Amino acid sequence: DSSGQSAFLEPVAAMAGGMHAAVMASNLELESFVPTVSTVEADESALRELSVEVGALSEELTHMTAMVLQERNIQSNPMKAYRRFCLEGLACSDSVPEGQQTLKSKRQRVEGFGIFQKYAFTHLPVLTWMPQMRWRTIRADIIAGVTVGVMVIPQSMSYGSIAGLPYINGMYSACIPTLIYALFGQSRQLAVGPVAMVSLLVEAGLRGALTEEQCPKWYKDGGEKSGKLQSEVCEAEYVQLATLTALTVGLMQVAASILKLGFLASFLGHPVTSGFTSGAAIIIGLSQLKYILGYEIKKSQYIYETLHSVFKNIHETQKTPLILGLITLVFLIVNKRIAQQHKRLSMMGPLGPLVCCFVGTVLVGVVPSLREEHHIDYVGDIPSVLKEGWSVGTEGWSLQAVREILPTALSACLIGYMESIAIGKNLAAKHGYEIEAGQEMLAIGLSNFIGAFFSCYPVTGSFSRSAVSDNTGALTQFAGVVTAIIMFATLLFLTPLFYYLPKYVLAAIVMSSVIPLVAISEAKKLFRVKRVDFFLWVVAFIGTLFLGVLPGIALAVGLSLVIVIYESVRPQITILWRIPGTTIYRNMKQESSGAFIPNVFIARIGSSLYFANASFVKDMMLAYVSDLEETNPTQYIVLEMTAVISIDSTAVHAIEDVVRDFRNRGIQVAFAMVGNRVDKTMRKAKLKSFIGENWFFPTVNDAVEYCIRHQHYKRLKRQEAGMIEEGVKIEPSSLERISVHHGDEIGFSNEMHPEYTMAFLTLVEDLPLISAEIMQIFKRSRIAVVQCKIDPVAETRGSKHTYLLRNLKTTGKLSEAEIDLLKIDLSEILQEASVTAADGRSSVAAALAPSAIVAEHGRVANLEQVVHLQQQGQVLLQKQLEEQNKRIDMLLQIQDNRVDL
Repeated sequence: DSSGQSAFLEPVAAMAGGMHAAVMASNLELESFVPTVSTVEADESALRELSVEVGALSEELTHMTAMVLQERNIQSNPMKAYRRFCLEGLACSDSVPEGQQTLKSKRQRVEGFGIFQKYAFTHLPVLTWMPQMRWRTIRADIIAGVTVGVMVIPQSMSYGSIAGLPYINGMYSACIPTLIYALFGQSRQLAVGPVAMVSLLVEAGLRGALTEEQCPKWYKDGGEKSGKLQSEVCEAEYVQLATLTALTVGLMQVAASILKLGFLASFLGHPVTSGFTSGAAIIIGLSQLKYILGYEIKKSQYIYETLHSVFKNIHETQKTPLILGLITLVFLIVNKRIAQQHKRLSMMGPLGPLVCCFVGTVLVGVVPSLREEHHIDYVGDIPSVLKEGWSVGTEGWSLQAVREILPTALSACLIGYMESIAIGKNLAAKHGYEIEAGQEMLAIGLSNFIGAFFSCYPVTGSFSRSAVSDNTGALTQFAGVVTAIIMFATLLFLTPLFYYLPKYVLAAIVMSSVIPLVAISEAKKLFRVKRVDFFLWVVAFIGTLFLGVLPGIALAVGLSLVIVIYESVRPQITILWRIPGTTIYRNMKQESSGAFIPNVFIARIGSSLYFANASFVKDMMLAYVSDLEETNPTQYIVLEMTAVISIDSTAVHAIEDVVRDFRNRGIQVAFAMVGNRVDKTMRKAKLKSFIGENWFFPTVNDAVEYCIRHQHYKRLKRQEAGMIEEGVKIEPSSLERISVHHGDEIGFSNEMHPEYTMAFLTLVEDLPLISAEIMQIFKRSRIAVVQCKIDPVAETRGSKHTYLLRNLKTTGKLSEAEIDLLKIDLSEILQEASVTAADGRSSVAAALAPSAIVAEHGRVANLEQVVHLQQQGQVLLQKQLEEQNKRIDMLLQIQDNRVDL
């Protein structure tokens, strides 16, 4: 392979006299198949189909597209969005001038569609999906809705119990909010209702929240010392507090949707969220142990108190509920795995809890000894809506109570929204539609707000039920309507059937649901990927277990904010160096070999500059310059500003101070690749005039070359006048006549190409047949040349060589040892060729008389013309080879197809 490539490249290099050759080498064996002319012409039509033209939108469509994108940017800003809302409302009337009407308002007027109707369709998705219902869609949604409805019945009872509420309130929360979300939500598969995590937050936050006036009996019995919970002693008052929490959560989410504050949830990082969820899942699981072990366990949000209570009374364990509970738990876990692994049995997953409820209810109801002798605890009486009515009211709601439940509501609001939007976006991406975060927050907020008036506690999207809804084929939000109807029918007619439902079944359902939430595998992954994220996961996990649920989430939020602030106030400052043989400047940490420019320090600022991080950047620049005083004294600083998309007034002052400080030290500061926004801010602040227009450059290389010219000009002036005063302004026009070029250099990079090693050679003067000698070195080193490109350097009559290389043994990139050996061999060749060329030039100069110099110049001109013609011929040859390779590939493909047929 290597010899074939070298044999192909060497004659071309020789033909060009070692100058300006550009060759594309291919691994294809040309000798294996040579097409005839007639065969190629027969397939030219097929080749044309592989060619496509880069098109462009018409001027009108381009203008409309730009307006649409600009409007999206405006809508992302709350104040501008409401100003746009008012303008569009006025645009519906004829009084608004044509020039002030927006693109959307014009389109709406043409369609006869007003702004308020448009907002109704935007915020009431039911108006969109209901007219599109077909029998196929209705049938699929009914199946999915019934399946989720069957699944949510026992889950809602279990989660209501976790929240410290009666079972009926959990069932309420699985009915009304589900219906409201189906009307306002955009996700077609999201199942909204009670979930374990929010239930735990409600119970932990409302524990002990009732005042002595609201629950005098609990305080009279000794409060916490009595060993009872307020939810047990003052059930009605506790329910009122939970519904008030739902009302507050709903108001928060609706307000956040209007003000477009959904981005705040992004500050809660994934590691801390996963750690908190894992810790909370363990607490939820431990809270259900008492129904399986058969004895009373103190309910606590601290893991050490729960474990102490478990082991303290472990001798009181009842065998019957333990055996039945473990059998139920194992069945649910195995059933879920079988349903996930076998698509034909996928319905077993959601039906598993219902089967357990049916079997357990029949067993406890038919065998009285289980209730009387074996300590099997069961649900008991659940009020029927048909007989006793729906508990609706606002009694017990007060502003004083709002202050008590505010931290709980805030936690439930944040966690609930994060769960819903995460599930909704994943499902939307899977099925190829989009959901808007603001509308989702509004839908969840209205579900909580309206549900509060129907004795519901805070709800959100459920991972498990949403997955079941998706797997059973839900196509629209109508599946949620069906689930709500199933739940409503259960509340009307079926609650008496749950009288003998054993609590160990509900406990097993909860445990099987929260076990997957303990993300130990995620912790292992974070440990491998980034140790800092693993540390954050562990802190959030341990904090939730030992500090409590609400302090745990506060710790998680605090850690996330600390990370955001730390990363923001300490932007990454990347040190750049040049890859030898190129004008490319790369990160010093990414490239193993590079070259620093004498007396020039180059850095890239990794984020926008504002009041919090401007001083850090200034201090780091001063520190770097101070560190380089002995090794590479700094006379010029080049700041690459690609990542700096904005600066504020504090940053302007900081940049001005940096430039002034460094100039006082005799150090000039240049700026490269400054964006439009930053440039406008600098001009408005007159910072650019202070620094000087001549110190701003489009690329880093331009900035470095200007610094070198500036340094060279100062050195010349010192030699002429003895000394040039620091601070004396040098006109840019004085530097234009100074040319900058690179010497003979050899550089390698394993980072710039994903598959091959890149080699760069810069020659001050092109040497005859040097390309052939370089190819011989690659051949001896068992290195294949995948691509070779040689460009002329007009300033020095030299050339730049670029090679893509791969190791023939490993078929991959070159190792560091191989690169070092290549550098030695290439350096020796360049040195020998330079000496030979210098000797030849000296002998020619000595032999030529002054009268023959003119003739020699004419001969050189003729040779240059010949080389130029050869170069054009080489370009043509290259194009012909590329076209021939394409045709060969096409013919080989056609031949393969014929063989297959």
